[in-house]
Amino acid sequence: MALINELAPNSPKNHQGRLAHVPSDLLPKELVGPIFDKAQETSLVLRLGSQIPVAYGETVIPTTTKRPEVGQVGTGTSNAEREGGTKPLSGVGWGTRSFSPIKLATIVTVSEEFARRNPMGLYSQIQTDMAYAIGRGIDLAVLHGRQPLNGQPLQGIDTANVLANTTNHVNFAADPKTSIYDDLLTGYELVVTDRHEFDGWAVDPRFRATLVRAGAVRDVNGNLADPRSINLAAQTGDILGFRAEYGRAVGGDLGEAADSGIRMVGGDFSQLRYGYADEVRIKVSDTATLTDGSQSISMWQTNQIAILIEVTFGWVVGDLGAFCKFTNTAPSEA
Repeated sequence: MALINELAPNSPKNHQGRLAHVPSDLLPKELVGPIFDKAQETSLVLRLGSQIPVAYGETVIPTTTKRPEVGQVGTGTSNAEREGGTKPLSGVGWGTRSFSPIKLATIVTVSEEFARRNPMGLYSQIQTDMAYAIGRGIDLAVLHGRQPLNGQPLQGIDTANVLANTTNHVNFAADPKTSIYDDLLTGYELVVTDRHEFDGWAVDPRFRATLVRAGAVRDVNGNLADPRSINLAAQTGDILGFRAEYGRAVGGDLGEAADSGIRMVGGDFSQLRYGYADEVRIKVSDTATLTDGSQSISMWQTNQIAILIEVTFGWVVGDLGAFCKFTNTAPSEA
């Protein structure tokens, strides 16, 4: 059957190039949805922060700097001392926080033969891995202000929106198993003493064993009293009553980025807001020409397919004072 305005030959087995004729395993129609879902599932930042609308240009967020306060009317507690009294005045104040989004993207190429055969599901795995890349890029940007591809700092961002830049800092003792909860309480105090709330932790999974050892209940012989209560597989846990989310991005060594030594970040994650100027997008082309250093390669001329994933993403931190970072320089944990 010929399609609209399709030139001859246009038989079922001999036709012109149209998307309608392309095998579903070459350009799978379900690609966009799962990519966005995977990015949501794997990103630590998307689990901890709150989503807000983000524009392509500058996004401005109003902030309250002074709230109304009440005072006593009259001079005492009796009717005679309060009736007819003059009500005191109070005031309000506002400020703004602004930020602009960054674009994260990558391109992977495969041969047409590779895509058609999809050996052992490897072509499908590339699509999944590209979704992971978006989540990892978001996490490293927000936590450390860096990019996984080369480990370099992001250009043009506001460093006051990078969680690792908080000045609230606690370094765990040389043997964190003996004093780790005292250190966590010290960090908690740094946050709440500055009149901030505290609602959660972002934790490097490599530090989970240290936390478990420090908090495990043992009998008189030193054995774990209830080993069944320990769940190392849980992605979400509880530390000192606050929700704990685990993610490798806390340490910062994703891709080519170096380990920062940070093992936990705690604070008020309602201060972290993120959003998309557009959704995670996938583009597939067999006609593009890509530049790799000094050489340009035609996808059409070399029977290759280029798969592009990209997103325009922005975030803002209301106040870095609402967070505390915890580092561990002990060799066993570095």
